[in-house]
Amino acid sequence: MQKKQTTFMMYWEWLDIKEIMAELKRIGPYWERKEGADHIWTVTADPGRCQYPQAEVRKSIFLHHMGMLRKLSSEPCNLFEQWGGSCDPSMVAGLGALRGDLPWGCHIPYQDIVVPPSMYEYDNVSATSFLTPYLHDELQGLNRSNKLYYAGKIDLHETDPKAKEEPWSDASYSFGARQTVFRMFQNAEGFVIHTTHAHGSYWKDLSSSIFCLAAAGWGWGGRMKAAVTRGCIPLILQDGIKVEFEEQMPMKDYALRIPTWMAHKLPDIMDSYMKSGKVDKMQKALSCAWRLHWWRRPHGRAFELVMCELKRRVLGVAAHEVRIDWDKCALNCGGKDLVRITDSYNNV
Repeated sequence: MQKKQTTFMMYWEWLDIKEIMAELKRIGPYWERKEGADHIWTVTADPGRCQYPQAEVRKSIFLHHMGMLRKLSSEPCNLFEQWGGSCDPSMVAGLGALRGDLPWGCHIPYQDIVVPPSMYEYDNVSATSFLTPYLHDELQGLNRSNKLYYAGKIDLHETDPKAKEEPWSDASYSFGARQTVFRMFQNAEGFVIHTTHAHGSYWKDLSSSIFCLAAAGWGWGGRMKAAVTRGCIPLILQDGIKVEFEEQMPMKDYALRIPTWMAHKLPDIMDSYMKSGKVDKMQKALSCAWRLHWWRRPHGRAFELVMCELKRRVLGVAAHEVRIDWDKCALNCGGKDLVRITDSYNNV
């Protein structure tokens, strides 16, 4: 019986992926036996699989940050010269499906795994950075007085004359999500929305908020992780882009995702969650889930969740069967045993 082997590859976008595959084929028969389907590429560059459309890696598993399901056009949407429908990824994808084109862009659902970025984690060298209430006493017990919090870039080119003459020219950043929330709710009660980074108070502000806006920049973002690991319920607003572990975790237990067309209902939706007691349950789940979005030892369990997902696939268990027992803070990978997330070491 042939011993199974899965290859993990650390990869950076400037390297030639075909050269690496040629080397793999040279040193052994492992690539050819399943056309790379049992090989895993860990891609730390922002575009993820989007950078590698080569057919040779179509069957491989990518661990990346980019959860974008549709490729975006490299050409700007110029409403002087083209019909607006050609700028709608869903409409364009629908036409492509009729032609038999593959619908996937940067992420292949339930094959690739969207993982958290490694940033925003506690660093012993710079202990004043990246604080979290789960590890730092000074942020525990803060009154979560902000209903919704966001700080960061919104309009990248607002001072550019072209943005005045052709207001759609800079609209692609964040796919309009950050801009929509800012323009609709910048003065709403309980909404704290900054147009620049708040470096001095950022971690305290996150730990003082009930919901935190998680909206992509050019295709992925770190605000999902920043919110979860600070006990703030992520409000995900990024159509067509999956966030980290969205295909593995019961995310509705600790995060809220809404389509952009519901953005005008944000105050009503958040109020309903707070009045119903849903927020309390979600924040309790966050006190367990944050470890699964954190890599660094001894607290992080993101690696275990990746292994859990791979184990589920080996066992042939259906997707979404990676389950969490929030009361026990334990992980079920599709087998009989629970793995305690709070244990010092997890052998998944």
